[in-house]
Amino acid sequence: MKKLMFVVVCLVALCFAESADAVTLSSTGTCPGVMSFDITAAAPFSRIMYLRAFGTGSYPLPPWSPCAGLVTGLDATATFVTFEEADAFGECSVSTFVPPAACGSVYVQCIDTLTCTASNVILIT
Repeated sequence: MKKLMFVVVCLVALCFAESADAVTLSSTGTCPGVMSFDITAAAPFSRIMYLRAFGTGSYPLPPWSPCAGLVTGLDATATFVTFEEADAFGECSVSTFVPPAACGSVYVQCIDTLTCTASNVILIT
């Protein structure tokens, strides 16, 4: 019975994963200070990779990445920040303190690693 439930959950996740085409990143909070970086429209239960950089561009993810070669909207200063798990609705959030130096100079983008879909890029303001 557990195997059947696992198969059903996986099939449901794959159905949603194929329809995920607009992973959206938004932020709330005030910079400097505690800010929340929120993802919507990711594949259910996907690992979401958060990246940051000092500029925008066309940087491909490195070979060790789950989505190696995917071209991001960030420049070569792109740095891995964390992985977070999306919930059953394809949503997740990370809250962190953002220092004054990051305000207006750091960009954030997320990658849905189940579908290898990149979110929009936002500037921390």
